[in-house]
Amino acid sequence: MSRLVPAMTAALFLAACAASKPPVSSYGPPPRVTEPTPTASEEFALIVGDALTEQERQDLATIRTTVYTPPPNASPPQLDEGLEELLAQEGAVLIHEKVGYDIPIVLNDRVEWWIDYFSYRLRDSFERYLIRSGAWMPYLKTRLREAGLPEDMAYLALIESGFSTQAVSHAGAVGPWQFMPYTGREYGLRIDRWVDERRDYEKATQAAIAYLSDLHAMLGSWYLAAAGYNGGQGRVGRSMMRDNTINFWELTGIHDETRNYVPKLIAATLIAKEPERYGFYGVPYLDPVEWETVTVPTSSDLSVIAAAAEVPVETIRALNPHLLRGRTPPGELNFPVHIPAGQVDEFTENYYAMPPIARVDEPRADEPVAGGAAEEPVEHLVRSGETVVGIASAYGVDPRRLMEANDLRSEESLEDGMVLRIPGGAEASEMMGFPEQPATATGTAAQPAAAAGAAEPTLARAREVEAPRASRTHRVKRGETLMAISRTYGVPVDAIRRENGIRGDRILVGQVLRIPE
Repeated sequence: MSRLVPAMTAALFLAACAASKPPVSSYGPPPRVTEPTPTASEEFALIVGDALTEQERQDLATIRTTVYTPPPNASPPQLDEGLEELLAQEGAVLIHEKVGYDIPIVLNDRVEWWIDYFSYRLRDSFERYLIRSGAWMPYLKTRLREAGLPEDMAYLALIESGFSTQAVSHAGAVGPWQFMPYTGREYGLRIDRWVDERRDYEKATQAAIAYLSDLHAMLGSWYLAAAGYNGGQGRVGRSMMRDNTINFWELTGIHDETRNYVPKLIAATLIAKEPERYGFYGVPYLDPVEWETVTVPTSSDLSVIAAAAEVPVETIRALNPHLLRGRTPPGELNFPVHIPAGQVDEFTENYYAMPPIARVDEPRADEPVAGGAAEEPVEHLVRSGETVVGIASAYGVDPRRLMEANDLRSEESLEDGMVLRIPGGAEASEMMGFPEQPATATGTAAQPAAAAGAAEPTLARAREVEAPRASRTHRVKRGETLMAISRTYGVPVDAIRRENGIRGDRILVGQVLRIPE
């Protein structure tokens, strides 16, 4: 009898462990051993909760590029009887025993593989994404619900960026919803050297809602809308016609990344809604972020706004990550700024007690100001896997100018750890079709002056970049061709190709072309 007691105790212990283990499939990747995730009090306060760790950046890149390879004996995804008809219905909903979902939930080998991947291989980073979700999910779900979209589409921001405004992909997509520059501008986002609204949760969410609504109207289901968000509505639509199907799981003409995108979304949704079921216990979620928007009548530093609102400047920066230079743009009146909820009265009283001259710190010699001073040199530390085109797109500059400014002879010259000088200012803005500088109080456009006295960049081999020739810009509309555009402006097609680095005749809807004079 005495021998049975230890054996029974061990059996009960193993049974308890087995009962608590989250449900996973048998072919998932092995777990990665990582350091313990910091608690909310250690690392995820609001003022720093938006910053991505290097591991998170690597894992976001991995999520984009990893694809599921079915085992040799795997059968194609099988849908339950009647589910194909349900997936085609507007607002199709499947209800879990205790948890409600407002996008269809299909559980197959591909989805289970991604559940394993998030729960084991990327466990540390995924828990960080869950922690950060506490700050933003209430706002995202409210906005989606008000717009008539499924609330669970908010989990697109989880697999795109980990809910961080600081996320930048190798291709140049930026912000929580990972908009590329041309798509962002197409949906009303301002992107220039002062403001990048792809990082503004409020503006970027408005754009994402509009984009997803258009995709759903074009493609007919939320699965297909999500696929279009990743791979483009054109490719998904052509695949639907070629395969003669409205079922995402039957599409054959889409990229592997897009084929894995919907399974990722489903897996992330399942885990995020029931984290304990998949082994994420006691997640220290951030408190929901709540803010109000005020306007500042003249250009103001964020430090001045923080002092007026009686909050740390880090909080104002966290709420306004789209203000790239730590202040509202010069010459723009009544510019909107986010401050913590409940601080409007303090802000109003303190801000308007300041004389206008005290609202902006004395401009440095290397800071761009309306009316003419040199701009601050911008540099970028190259990470493994980044490309010239991706870096140029992220900063809104022409890849050729980026290579010229850094004496790069080819893409292969790019090395991990290299520091690149980013050629900027109004020249780069105009080249990429950015909005012109805002009007000053006198009603004239602020023109950048010569870079006299500008701070020297730290990259010793950087050289001055020639100013581009005078040009206009043209945004490509649906159905336009290079030949039609050349006739409109009376400029040879070859001249437009040379000016924009185009080979062949392929141009994209929304692309901004420079038209030489």
